[in-house]
Amino acid sequence: MRASAHASTLAGLAQAFLKPSDAQAIAHSLRVGDHEEAAKCFCERFSERQFPLEYAYTGRGELIVEVAGGIQHEGYGENWEDMGDLWSLKPVFLLSWALMQDPYGDELTDDDPDEEQGSHNRLCDEARDVIADLAELPTQALFDGLPADGLPADHLNSRFTGTFWEPLLWAAPWLWRISGNPFLDRDADDYPEPEPWSASSVLRLNAEFREALRIMRAVDGFNRWLLQASGERAKAAVLAALGPPSDRISTLLDLPIAERHYPSSTAPAP
Repeated sequence: MRASAHASTLAGLAQAFLKPSDAQAIAHSLRVGDHEEAAKCFCERFSERQFPLEYAYTGRGELIVEVAGGIQHEGYGENWEDMGDLWSLKPVFLLSWALMQDPYGDELTDDDPDEEQGSHNRLCDEARDVIADLAELPTQALFDGLPADGLPADHLNSRFTGTFWEPLLWAAPWLWRISGNPFLDRDADDYPEPEPWSASSVLRLNAEFREALRIMRAVDGFNRWLLQASGERAKAAVLAALGPPSDRISTLLDLPIAERHYPSSTAPAP
């Protein structure tokens, strides 16, 4: 009875969210009792058509139970702690972190047995040091005028939105997993409570996934552009952060809105 209930649920999901031909193939697998193949086929076809699904590892025959239980999607959350140290991060994340106020106020503690007290350095300071080293400029000179703890997100939002600096608004929050986008904030190893299957949930997550793709592509494109002239462009980002509001509306294009401001030869690559 339990297997029959899950099979009925999966068949209904296939009819609701997949092409008729795919739904028929899944229905055929269910009729012959191959629930594992039916569940795998549903995940593959749904991921191609809507957004990527990803469920925790299960034994044979259990995937259909997981799928019927709710929506679990892929996660693209970055976590600097998993990478070992800040020097291993892409510069776009470090520059964003160097400019933006860290909501956690994290510190690096160096416990030296030869010292009476370990030294304490803010991660924001570490990020600034890495960017300054990449730019081949003194840290103090590069970030002159910025508050020691960085600028509030609202301040940067009013200056970067709708400009080619906009990816810097997303990079650090993506790293901190507080972007507000469920695909960027979920780590690949996270498996939170699944969302119930419904048309509204699928539509909303589909839109969130498309937004996540645009953000990730923009961040990656900005990183490659930044590396082409690290010193000049890092300093320009600081000046923009301290400058007047942009008074623009975000369009969340696939790459920073640069063609309007730079010749095509220096615009960030997509």
